[in-house]
Amino acid sequence: MKKILIILFFSVGLFAGEATRYQQAYEMEKQSTLFAIPLYESSLQTASSVNLKKAAVSRLFFLYKKHNKIIEAILLGSKFSHIINSKEKASLWKSLTEIYRPLSYGELTSAYSIAVKTNPENYSELLQHLHTLNQPKLFEFVYIILYKRKQFETLNLLFIQDHSLSKSPLYEGIVLLKLNPEKGKEFILSWGFEPDKDNPTKSDLLYLLGHYFRNLGDYDSSARYFRMSASFHWQERAKLEAARSLVLNGKFSEACQSFGFSPSPNDEASQLLYLICTKKDKDFLRQIHPSIVALGAKEGGEFFQKINQALEKWQ
Repeated sequence: MKKILIILFFSVGLFAGEATRYQQAYEMEKQSTLFAIPLYESSLQTASSVNLKKAAVSRLFFLYKKHNKIIEAILLGSKFSHIINSKEKASLWKSLTEIYRPLSYGELTSAYSIAVKTNPENYSELLQHLHTLNQPKLFEFVYIILYKRKQFETLNLLFIQDHSLSKSPLYEGIVLLKLNPEKGKEFILSWGFEPDKDNPTKSDLLYLLGHYFRNLGDYDSSARYFRMSASFHWQERAKLEAARSLVLNGKFSEACQSFGFSPSPNDEASQLLYLICTKKDKDFLRQIHPSIVALGAKEGGEFFQKINQALEKWQ
């Protein structure tokens, strides 16, 4: 009897903790649906209760859709297909066919069904499928699916077999930097910086160098290369990454003074920079503090950890 009571005690404590995490996410929705997302993600990771898991998945799916995180919603719906039905997922595929025109619904779904189960041991089927359709847009879609699944080695194997899958160095370069920064650098330099290269390619190469130096912890060089990238193309992308590198270097004032930030309803990093640099909303930042902590706990969350450290001093 004593043993049973001990088990019940710990079980009640466990479920209470899980319920608290879910409740925290639910309450955050009143302040910000965007910043409720990382709390629901954290709740889902720790949930052992079937009801709590179902509730977290349902809220996450809704919020992913609301904030245009379509690939995340698709992957979540596939993983929890017993919770998210086909009718709820249909609108997502409609959005994807608009984004990836001229690809059809059938072409996207067939590629997705292969990509979602692809790994380094069975990538040949996906490669053959990409070769058969020979659509650059399809590769971009497949790339994002594999990247979100952290299938970096699979992507690398695809590129080893066919470097022409993308005309831009960006896709292969990002993967190589993830797997081996020095090989990534060699790849970037192998493209060269000849004057006749088009501006988007120059921007991509400099952007990749910005990531390379960030991986080394050389944040000054990283911010410089991101700024150079912005001078050729993709200004908003490079501006955000330059600001990230400055923040990681503790240079909040320089980040705020160098760039202007507008409200960004679908991206947590951009929205935080807007709240800190432009709106200077200390009260709201205090309210979403649990979300910033949750973002910092995720893989690659160093930027949010630095934000949180600065806010603790600022407050």
